[in-house]
Parts: sequence; structure tokens; C-alpha cells
Amino acid sequence: MSETPLPSIADKFDTDSAEQLVALGYPANADALDELIFWSCFPNDPVCHVTHPYIQSLPNEALVAPLLDFLQYNLEVGQTDLVVDAFWLFINPRGEAFRQQIKQATADEAIRALFDDPEYAPDPDDTAD
Repeated sequence: MSETPLPSIADKFDTDSAEQLVALGYPANADALDELIFWSCFPNDPVCHVTHPYIQSLPNEALVAPLLDFLQYNLEVGQTDLVVDAFWLFINPRGEAFRQQIKQATADEAIRALFDDPEYAPDPDDTAD
């Protein structure tokens, strides 16, 4: 038997697909976390109102690998604005322990360097630690 493919979010108005992905829950939707992270970076889009709270609800362990993939891909294609968004929306609010967990999980020097760059540093008043 083949597995049913996960739905994909077509555009910023596709809240139905976003709700289907979220309803699957983790780990059933693990292969779609990169997509859910992407759509969570656009707070003015209707789909973000579904995806962002879900991403925020996931445990740290579920987000390390997809966030590293997200950072690496967006650095490679020059989407540094999305890299900044990932830090401000998902990494920094979880605190220094999570920042270190992600930094230690990668051998990619470009990603590791971001954690020492002041542009990506957390606001001391806006962290979980």
C-alpha cells in the first residue's frame, strides 16, 4: 500500500490545506514542516494564522532539523530576509538553549556564523530563558 501524499499549501489563501496539514499533527506531518515554517513567515497572509500557532506549539526537538533545512536552503538561494525571519519568529523566542541546540546540530559554517552575528541576536526582553 502506498501512503497518501501530504497536502501542499498552494498559496497564501489556502487555509484548507494548511488546516489539513496541522490536523495531521506531528510526526505525521514531519515531511511538511519546512512548508509550514515557510508559510509562518508571512504574518499578513491568512494561511499564517493557521501555520504559525502550530509551529510555535511544537517541541524544540521537532523543529531543529526543519529549521536547519530552512536556514540552509534560504541562505543558498539568497533569501536572507527569510533567514532573519526564522531567527526572530522561531529561534530567538525559544531562548539561548534552543539557539545553541541548533548551532551545535549543524556543521555548516555559514549557519553557525549567524549565531554570532549581532543581527541575529535575540532581544534580551523577548526570550524564553
